[in-house]
Amino acid sequence: MSEILILASVKLHEYDLPIIADYYFEVGERLSTVGGCYGLSVWRDPDEVESFLVAYEYADLEAAERGLVAISEVRLLAETQLADFRPANVWRVRIHSRSAKHVNQAPQTACLSMSVRVADPGYGPELLDELGRIFDELQYIPGFLGSVYGTNDALDEEVIALATWVDVAAFRSSLPRTAGPRKLQMYTRFF
Repeated sequence: MSEILILASVKLHEYDLPIIADYYFEVGERLSTVGGCYGLSVWRDPDEVESFLVAYEYADLEAAERGLVAISEVRLLAETQLADFRPANVWRVRIHSRSAKHVNQAPQTACLSMSVRVADPGYGPELLDELGRIFDELQYIPGFLGSVYGTNDALDEEVIALATWVDVAAFRSSLPRTAGPRKLQMYTRFF
């Protein structure tokens, strides 16, 4: 049975930013009682300050389901928001490979890069192999903390990959010097 990573991309109105840390602290407290939950972390888009990525990490699908039940016992973020509610975009990822630490173990100064790529039908395994080679090389770059990647539970050809870095400078040093399309989203640690 593979590990599960739940990712939620959330946009909050600026009026609601003060409540996010309290809300996710309470969620984290609740998840700490769930067997098989490795923890959660909250990341912020430095270019779009109302955009956040929340990563929930679990040992397996059953633990993820228990985590969802535990989270449902916490007052919904939407119920506490002062301004407009915007639903989250959620991915459930079956982990194919992980190197080093869990995402939630990254230090407060850390940076996270995220890539969502879709292979042609039937070519998901090849895309996973390609990402494996990329992450094998990234581990030698100073400031690289770890990586995790896998497939979207709802679409085998969609591969989601995360890499954590000591800071933004380390992440930027990993980018190729040549110009070209980059499908990477960067976040800094919020909680």
